[in-house]
Amino acid sequence: MTDGRKGSPAQPSGIATLGRDHGATESAARVRTRSLVPPTEGIGELGPLLRHPQMWGFATTTASLEFVRGGLFISLLPLYLSNDLGWRVSAVGLVVSGQYLADTLCKIPAGWLVDRFGPWRVLLPFAVVAALAIYPMARVHSLAAILLLAVLFGAGTSINWPASISGSVHLGGIEHRASATSIVFLAWLCAGGLGPVLINFLSGNHYRVAFDLIAAVVTIAPVVALLGGTGLLQRRDDPPWQPSPPQKAWEAIREHLGRMGWLIPGMFVQMLVLGMLLPIMAPFAHTHLHLSQPVYGLVLALGGAVTVGFLLPVGRLVDRTDPKAILVGGFALASLAIVWLGTGHAGWGLVGRVGLLGLSYALILPAWNSLTVGKISSDRRGLLLGVFMAIEGLGIAVGPAVGGALYTYVGFRTPFFCAAAVLAVIALFYLVTPRERFQAGQGE
Repeated sequence: MTDGRKGSPAQPSGIATLGRDHGATESAARVRTRSLVPPTEGIGELGPLLRHPQMWGFATTTASLEFVRGGLFISLLPLYLSNDLGWRVSAVGLVVSGQYLADTLCKIPAGWLVDRFGPWRVLLPFAVVAALAIYPMARVHSLAAILLLAVLFGAGTSINWPASISGSVHLGGIEHRASATSIVFLAWLCAGGLGPVLINFLSGNHYRVAFDLIAAVVTIAPVVALLGGTGLLQRRDDPPWQPSPPQKAWEAIREHLGRMGWLIPGMFVQMLVLGMLLPIMAPFAHTHLHLSQPVYGLVLALGGAVTVGFLLPVGRLVDRTDPKAILVGGFALASLAIVWLGTGHAGWGLVGRVGLLGLSYALILPAWNSLTVGKISSDRRGLLLGVFMAIEGLGIAVGPAVGGALYTYVGFRTPFFCAAAVLAVIALFYLVTPRERFQAGQGE
């Protein structure tokens, strides 16, 4: 990587080019993958990032939308649609799946728009669409209407991750990408975990209060996006956003998928494993561990607290060291933790198993995002993040069906063993992958 190093070539005045001839010189190839804003022009690592209004803006929009997503589609709608409206579980599942599918499918065009117009200019209209889809949700009662609103909400939220990750990395500089992305993911973990818990507490027989809270929280996202779009969150010394040209978008996708194909298994598999565990954890805890609902909630909160506590320190560590060891260690630790979780019993040992799983996730998230973001040309960062997030979305879409089928028809421990085996294989795969591939800007 040439960014910020002594003797590196001068920053080009135009947008970095893609798809050059194979006979191009090495320096020209490096220009193609280097960041438009060298690390020395970013605002630095964790401390300055945490004090920057734009960073707080990206974290706030993420927290707002993920609180609503979790609270509405995990807690409120399944209860409201089945208990109050008398819908079947299959209809509830259709609404939830429609939201996630719309979010996944719209991420690629959303990322393209981020590259063209900058994160704040596109966050605003998308966040407005997401909010407008929430406001009438409590007043409609037909399946078609609620499904349409769920799809609109998914389409509106699709912009958030490409915009927030691209914007935060651009703000902090490529050398501090793990710290920058960890702040956004910290907001997601806190708000995404709080949403279902709080909405579940408020729901009971008072769905109106829960819907009103969700409507209030979703309004925060377009308000913050408006502040960002009008420049009120910017500082005079912020690195300027340089839009990418509309041409050669598909060439960029083909090029990056070609030289980053070795990362695709990890993109799909880690979300596949998460999806496999989602539908089975609650019945496993109730039937086999004999945990009450409050105790089960506390156990989940413990795992999330461990992840939140280690996320920012690990992000700083990844920025200062090689991400390979941390990533491989995270996958290996997750494999062991899942096996231990699926074979253990209730008691204090459960606390250690869940804490270990939370720690493994805190290792994987910053290392993985540092690795993928470091491989992406900065002028196509939004588009390519959208592509890779769509691949991850396919994994979490397939995972619940696989995990549920294994749990029901093969054995209740089988999903744990299969998930652990998949993670062990991916850890071994990246262990034998040459260390040079983990360096940012490689693969020219």
